Amino acid sequence: MEPGSGPEPATPAVPASGGRWTRPPRVREPFWSARRLRVLRLGLWTAAAALLLLVLTVAWVAADALRARAALSDAAESITTLQGEALAGRSDGLAGQLARLQDEASRANEATSGPHWSVARELPGVGPTAEAIATMTEVVDELARSALPDLARSAELMDPQVLAPDGGRIDLERLRRVAPEVVRADRSVELAADRVGMLDGAMLPPVGDAVERLRAQLDGLRTTTATAARAVDVLPPLLGADGPRNYLVLVQNPAEPRALGGIAGTVLVLRAAGGEVTLVDQLPGGRLGPYDEPVLPLTQDERSVLGTRGEVGRWMQNVTMTPDFPRAAELARQMWLRETGDQVDGVLTADPVALAALLHGGGAVDVAENVRIDPDELAGYLLHDVYFEYPDPRVQDEIFARIATQAFTRIAALDSGDGGDMVSALAEAARQGRILVWSSDDAVNRRLAGTVLDGSLTGVRDDSPVVGVFVQGIDMSKVAYYLDTKVAASVVAERRDGSRKLEVTVTYTSTVPRDRVETMPDYFAGSDAERHGEIRLRSLVYAPAGGRISGAYSNGREVGLTPKKQGEFSVASRNIDLSPGETVSVTYAMITGKRQSGDIILRVTPGPRPADITISDDLAGAAE
Repeated sequence: MEPGSGPEPATPAVPASGGRWTRPPRVREPFWSARRLRVLRLGLWTAAAALLLLVLTVAWVAADALRARAALSDAAESITTLQGEALAGRSDGLAGQLARLQDEASRANEATSGPHWSVARELPGVGPTAEAIATMTEVVDELARSALPDLARSAELMDPQVLAPDGGRIDLERLRRVAPEVVRADRSVELAADRVGMLDGAMLPPVGDAVERLRAQLDGLRTTTATAARAVDVLPPLLGADGPRNYLVLVQNPAEPRALGGIAGTVLVLRAAGGEVTLVDQLPGGRLGPYDEPVLPLTQDERSVLGTRGEVGRWMQNVTMTPDFPRAAELARQMWLRETGDQVDGVLTADPVALAALLHGGGAVDVAENVRIDPDELAGYLLHDVYFEYPDPRVQDEIFARIATQAFTRIAALDSGDGGDMVSALAEAARQGRILVWSSDDAVNRRLAGTVLDGSLTGVRDDSPVVGVFVQGIDMSKVAYYLDTKVAASVVAERRDGSRKLEVTVTYTSTVPRDRVETMPDYFAGSDAERHGEIRLRSLVYAPAGGRISGAYSNGREVGLTPKKQGEFSVASRNIDLSPGETVSVTYAMITGKRQSGDIILRVTPGPRPADITISDDLAGAAE
């Protein structure tokens, strides 16, 4: 072998003196040898290539993200418009709007697809932002291709004209036809909201803001689809699709307040069969009771909070003393059975504001011989004027009966296209708590749970604390027609155990005109000469589930309360007397249950006029 043509031959071991063998000295390779330089250069080139690839990937993702952002922005506007059109029942322009949304969503999804996005999702620091952008585009694209077309095709359900009777009958078959698409759309929106809700991590601020906006949009859209899904499920059986159903309707009078609104002044019986609703019977509420004993056993808590003599279970006019509508419905149903021997399939509430909604758009109402009232003035007439014009309670009952008959007669006479305003007005009355529904069918009640029609006494809904602010009239006058209510609730601190500290300020104002008090009839303003024109009431404030009321203050001073319990709820009871023109304001300090981090929900007794409600969840960093 030629010198230099190959590796050096191994040097044999040489015995040292004394016969011992030793290994020859090792020749060390120079640190910057050619071999090591080659490895280093290869590593540097690899790192440079990887870094370049990373830079190109991030740049590519960033460029795509900008395109996706523009497309998502357009798609977001389209979703809002599409939802508004569907809610309004304007189906003519939905096809074009949906096509634009699908194009925008598709462009956004294409811009966030490909292997570079898969890489970006795994990169430290960049991953959460890339994941959020890609997920948002996927969600919007899936909605545009599935849920929203279903929503658009079933938009006719949202049209108030569809829910209004035609010739006295609601088209239940039409509801059944759109039911599968409505339910499918609701499920798709629910899944989309869950996916976006799971996005977390440190995102770039603009992307984090976009995630929050999309969450809010999906929550709003879910409200629409969930309501529609409940409607197609609940309305047919309620309206007698599977056989006739009889319902007791408690027409409340909020001028004589009770927790749910007012005394049950008039009781109606409605029959629903095949989508047609007819009025079959009615009685003044005062004719049902009082009974010697409650028609159903009352708990000790119910007697303590609502009246030790069991008034809530002894007189139809008083079943609305309990703020738990299913309990009121059971008591009313039992009273009707005892009085007439007839069983009913459910119980509803209404009041003069709701009756006026039924008569909305139909012209003047005959309230007495040669007396006609416009529907917009009807609530004021029934809650105030009638007591001045007709002091005899029997005549008052006849007028209430006449108006109820006209309301349901007009429903039967409606033609297609005439009922949109009526349904919209009824929806607003329901949002104010003036219309509640309970069924003897537990499956129907489960579908109604959590809606404005439910009326159950609940101190938490999902993760939102529910505060109840209710009022009971102490005497039998109607002067509470002049009662105005204002409620302001705010979160003032987060507590270490996961609960929150709230402040709820309840303000009652008497607007009784001082110059008219002496001319008011006793039946309206009270028979006690010393208290004539004074509004006397009992305020009941319920803390959220698992919480408590820790104190109350008025004008900077601590005020005494009568602490009570009703089942799991902590209740503050306080009697309040209001002279004409007087205002009383009390602030309640309360603690929520644990893990109730959602927005505060206020439930307030509906009065002659809507309560003034304000809610603030802005802690501004407060904690304790």
